[in-house]
Amino acid sequence: MFKWLLVIAFIASIAFCAWRDYDAQRNQRQMHADIARDEAELRTNRAIDAEVQAFQKQKGELQQRIDAINQLKQRQKTAADAVAKLSGVEATDIESVAVLDGHNLVINRR
Repeated sequence: MFKWLLVIAFIASIAFCAWRDYDAQRNQRQMHADIARDEAELRTNRAIDAEVQAFQKQKGELQQRIDAINQLKQRQKTAADAVAKLSGVEATDIESVAVLDGHNLVINRR
């Protein structure tokens, strides 16, 4: 009788080990499938990230240009005033234009 219990215990332990091995292999296959899916998604995200980085760089460069233009506009207040004065004068009436002392606009008419 003891011999049969020993055989049954041995067979049960082999079946348990086989079941655990099958379960471990199934989990491993699932992990490999998840890794492959995540790597494919990561490749897609890398391409998107590269585009975003390029747009951010372009945006930064454009913002620097806008800032430089705005600074130039602020420094050229006199020129803007001169353009405003010139817009009120007919172009055919003007012989020459000069800015004196950086502030005064002189328009010589015909």
